[in-house]
Amino acid sequence: MPAADHHCIDVHHHIVPPFYLDEYRDRIAAGRGGKLSPAWTGWSPELSIAAMDAVGVSTSVLSLSTPGVWFDDAPRARDTARRVNEYAAGLVATYPGRYGFFAAVPLPDPAGSLAEIAHALDTLGADGIGLLTSYGDMWLGDERF
Repeated sequence: MPAADHHCIDVHHHIVPPFYLDEYRDRIAAGRGGKLSPAWTGWSPELSIAAMDAVGVSTSVLSLSTPGVWFDDAPRARDTARRVNEYAAGLVATYPGRYGFFAAVPLPDPAGSLAEIAHALDTLGADGIGLLTSYGDMWLGDERF
């Protein structure tokens, strides 16, 4: 079922940037019972598009899944968010019409998050911001943010 025959948009489509998996493999696995599924280890844009085509999805909006970019280190989280967003923007440019993206932000770092939101929306053309439901021991809306 070619995607060209359909106009379905998937707004919950996760990416696994290679550098992200390389740098955070142990932390990602720890949050998943110590193992990584083939969906994580074998992810590629080509396989993603093939899966989209197989089910009739014309466009997917990419986002980073849990655990996100925050690991109690604000400068590193800022850098990782920027790199994830640049990677996603590159996929949008490489595969026109197939992808959009929701930007990763380094919450619970408010200043870093605001800077990344501005960059992602104004410079990279992100379609929105991807938020996780919690960051460490804080839920969205926690007054400690």
